Amino acid sequence: MKIDEEIYSKISARNEAGLSLLYSNYSDSLYGIAFRVLNRQSFAEDAIQQSFLKIWNNIDKYDPDKSTLFTWMVRIVKNTSIDIRRLKSFQNEEKSETLDVHVHTTERTHLDTDGIDTKNMIDGLDEKYAFVLEHLYLKGYTQSELSNEFDIPIGTIKTRVKKGIEILRSKLDKEKKFFLGFFSLTLLIIILLLL
Repeated sequence: MKIDEEIYSKISARNEAGLSLLYSNYSDSLYGIAFRVLNRQSFAEDAIQQSFLKIWNNIDKYDPDKSTLFTWMVRIVKNTSIDIRRLKSFQNEEKSETLDVHVHTTERTHLDTDGIDTKNMIDGLDEKYAFVLEHLYLKGYTQSELSNEFDIPIGTIKTRVKKGIEILRSKLDKEKKFFLGFFSLTLLIIILLLL
């Protein structure tokens, strides 16, 4: 069972283990999205708490035929963050804030994937591919947001994503072949030792 299916099934069954899985697999990426909208740690953390509650309470509204679970959750986090941004308390704090408060760490945007060092693989790419893939898949940008914010044409983004993924696939295939070769050799040595 895929992790998204497991999260969906557990939360649907009101099993709190689903929230733990959701947190351990997606909290960093979702936090990065909230932080990007709100630019403040405390408000971003509040947005994540509210979003997790909304995910828990509205899991029956998720339709796997319309989007992935991650896309659905991203939409909830973005909307919750935008709602918080519109609050008077947020706007008042923004007005009274001094320039030195703008220093924040955004290291929590790393998505910990199962057994794949995603960040390291992306860092090994040519910078133009790495930049687009990191912002789309690790920082939660949409293609249009990336295009608008960094003034990159959508067509260029799509081309770089396609090429970047092809390069990553090729790297993974090589690693897989190396692993299978190493595994086969180890197995052969074990069999020979047992004879």
